[in-house]
Amino acid sequence: MKIKKNLIYGAVLIVILVAGAFYYISIQGTEENVEQGPEEREEITWLVDKGGYLFYPSNRGMIEFNRENISETDTLLISKIIFPSKQGNVYGLLVLPKSVTNQVPGVVLLPGAGVSKESELELAKTISELGAAVFTIDQRGVGETNGIFPSLDEDYADFLQAKEPVQHLMIYDALRAYDLLFSAPFVDPDRIIIAGESLGGRVAIIAAAIDRRVDGVLAISSAGFDFEDKGDQNRDVFLKSIDSDHYIDLVSPRKLVMIHSINDNIIPITSAIKSFSKAQQPKRFILINDTSCNHGYCDSMYDGIVESLEFLVDIKSRTVAVIPDK
Repeated sequence: MKIKKNLIYGAVLIVILVAGAFYYISIQGTEENVEQGPEEREEITWLVDKGGYLFYPSNRGMIEFNRENISETDTLLISKIIFPSKQGNVYGLLVLPKSVTNQVPGVVLLPGAGVSKESELELAKTISELGAAVFTIDQRGVGETNGIFPSLDEDYADFLQAKEPVQHLMIYDALRAYDLLFSAPFVDPDRIIIAGESLGGRVAIIAAAIDRRVDGVLAISSAGFDFEDKGDQNRDVFLKSIDSDHYIDLVSPRKLVMIHSINDNIIPITSAIKSFSKAQQPKRFILINDTSCNHGYCDSMYDGIVESLEFLVDIKSRTVAVIPDK
């Protein structure tokens, strides 16, 4: 049976479990539910089909959270947010413009591997100064968020035992962060994007491919794995499920922007261009030629960030920010 790529959109969701060819699911209830209709499919909480596409439901339920204002500037309010996700709490920082007259765009900002939410705060402030609500989180095993970030082999071992790998849980965390902004009264629900640096960019692409409500993606210093099947069916499925190159064409018709330094010493520019070539329109690639700019966001990317947000969420023409005179 051929399973089409668009099954993650909820059109068709059929999983066959046969001896010697396992496809991994986590459901509420019995395995028979996977053969049922749309109502029963909502019971599925995690699935990877045999094409290597990860599925999480779009109806993930109400999100509860704790919010505490921790600091402010003349123009921005910074709050600490804690929300429950699978297997523990996720900790984040919300940066919000103080003076706005309309709902603002929302940006979920995902750090790179091993990077804390505090280290991402300056970029969050930079984006928020342009008139957006920015929510950045500690990824699994970083900062205050629970858990550890296992090796690829350890994550694969969990996958073989039908346990949700951490790299899948990180995608779920990103989707829940999106849910939080989507529910916020000060955020325009039709203008929420997911952005990320390096690993965070890969997670952003996969999360947006899974949830069609996400308005677009901004990937900074990021690229997929360009993975091709190696002949080990189970491992191939797992690796494709965490490879943003496997999903990047599914972002369309929503918008995608990639920003990359020509001098990136972690992810070569050739890898980023190859990933970008697999994406469909509408898309933009912003190349930074600055010898002092290596991996991750740097000051010379600022104009690219402004251009990206105008392209992705029309931030300059639709958001009115008022900064009072002193």
